[in-house]
Amino acid sequence: MSTHLVLGTAGHIDHGKSSLVKLLTGSDPDRLPEEKARGVTIELGFAHMSLSDAENDYEIGIVDVPGHADFVNNMVAGVGALDLAVFVIAADDGWMPQSEEHLHILSYLGIQNIVIAMTKADLCEDVPFSIEVLRDELQDTFISDAPIIPVSSITGEGIDNLKEALLNKLNTYTPAKDNAKPRLAIDRIFSPKGTGTVVTGTLSGGTINLGDTLTLQPTGLDTKVRYIQNHNQGLETAMSGMRTALNLPDLPISAPGKIGAQRGNTICAPETGKTTRTLDILLQRITRPIPGYKPRALRNTETVILHHGSARCHARVILNDHTQLNPGESCLAQLRLDEPLFLLTGDRIVLRDGAQQSTLAGGIVLDALPTRQGFRTAERARFLTPRAEHPDTITSYLASLLARDHLLNASDPLPNNPFHKDDIAAAINSLLETDTITPHASLLLDTAWWNQQLKATSKLINQWHQKHPDIPTMPVEILAQALPDIPDTIFEHIPSAMEKKGFQYTGKGLASASHTLTLPEQIAPEAKSIINTLDQAALRPPSKTDLTATGKSDQAMQFLIRSGQVIELEPKVVISVKARDASIEKVKSYISTQGQATASELRQHLDSTRKVVMPFLEHLDAIGITTRNDNFRTLAPQK
Repeated sequence: MSTHLVLGTAGHIDHGKSSLVKLLTGSDPDRLPEEKARGVTIELGFAHMSLSDAENDYEIGIVDVPGHADFVNNMVAGVGALDLAVFVIAADDGWMPQSEEHLHILSYLGIQNIVIAMTKADLCEDVPFSIEVLRDELQDTFISDAPIIPVSSITGEGIDNLKEALLNKLNTYTPAKDNAKPRLAIDRIFSPKGTGTVVTGTLSGGTINLGDTLTLQPTGLDTKVRYIQNHNQGLETAMSGMRTALNLPDLPISAPGKIGAQRGNTICAPETGKTTRTLDILLQRITRPIPGYKPRALRNTETVILHHGSARCHARVILNDHTQLNPGESCLAQLRLDEPLFLLTGDRIVLRDGAQQSTLAGGIVLDALPTRQGFRTAERARFLTPRAEHPDTITSYLASLLARDHLLNASDPLPNNPFHKDDIAAAINSLLETDTITPHASLLLDTAWWNQQLKATSKLINQWHQKHPDIPTMPVEILAQALPDIPDTIFEHIPSAMEKKGFQYTGKGLASASHTLTLPEQIAPEAKSIINTLDQAALRPPSKTDLTATGKSDQAMQFLIRSGQVIELEPKVVISVKARDASIEKVKSYISTQGQATASELRQHLDSTRKVVMPFLEHLDAIGITTRNDNFRTLAPQK
């Protein structure tokens, strides 16, 4: 099975990039009439070649990018999804300003797999000397050891050596993993007559099949794939690493007043992620200056042009702990975008100055969906630093979330991530096996932190019982106030977790299983006085208000009601248990003799008032002593 890869060219204008591509592939990547007339690549050009050795077959899509300073924007779009690059440097010119800027861009985008083609070797009198000079120029760069292959697009010299050098690179290169999250940044869009919308781009992250439903970001429009093409061949499936054309007939093309597809949009699988207008990034600047541009600091709150794939937009830079960032420095930063874009964590971006004169910096996305509040704080730096140290590992993202939020959402633990769901599941299983996280309902909680919260909760409940021995439970709302550092999304799971630890939950409060209601000594006299008064009053009790005129008497009354020694028939009507039980016997005796009785008859028999006897009789109905039938009551069948 062939491996599909994308190769891009880089280098200064007129150093022979397009001529080299034509010699390698037999195809002329310059397709626009203006490009033909001017001899300058303006838009991205595309071609294809196959390379093979004894063990592997490679199908390589070639992106020929512009070299002229005015067209660097298209260059950035072209190198956004490269597997390897051919850096083109003319033997008779050597290192030039645009060469340096392209080197910066390749570095910021993390493209390390590079072969240098020294073109126009037929015009150079001393090729070895030119190579030596170039090596000196490349000292202390990430391509200082890259192979340098002299070639001539006129004579064909060195082409076989260049192909061999590319094969050597490919044999040691591990292509990006298929993460089942296909993305295609649209770099061309058109509508052939009778066909409908066609978009092209470099596919990464996964496969696309005929009939798949995809989403256009950032518009959110859904579309279905009717036809797939790769280098003029129809396919049923486009693979990651392919230059891909998709026929999407139900997708409109953007126009004034009409939402639709345009260059810079991304086609992706549904639910891959959300669009954003804010990015937290690791911002990086290269020390080496670009000839012709005076090195300067990148200032906090400066407006720049952000490039990602084929998209670009204005963005304001907020530096975390700097007032400015000089060449050679790096720091955490936030980008606040003028329009929504679609990115995933781990994506790489390029920043150019607002006047589009030079490349300023690059960045790695550490959080694609951050909040803007509190960015310039030490807390945000603590959250982002582990990600900045290991931006390509799942564990760094999970660990930072646990450290900050103390939880992971089991159904969506890493929003806008570039990882395969199976790899995320494996990382989470590893955390479960090491007891780093604890599953609870729909959450995965930081075990150490969660145990601390449950321990603190237990302590608070027991302290509540000691202070309020006459109250059966600690109210949940009071417990929440005592645990302000627990987010509401986690606190709502505290009661069920405490139940598993043997605590009792009534729906309104929590109590230790060993807790028994105890009357505080200081209110014992009030409680005794209330009981004596109600026992003597029988069914002619004083109002509850009269019995609770003081704070202590009110506390005593609440305890007596909770402990079951006083029955609250209505908010203002209370009787003692002794009075109730004696009255129940009177009711049973009377109805047994009479067969049935009205409320008025029972009121007279009990020597009570209507205000007391009516709620008393309803109480007897509720506890199964009597049964009401219209205006009469009879004794309920005994169970």
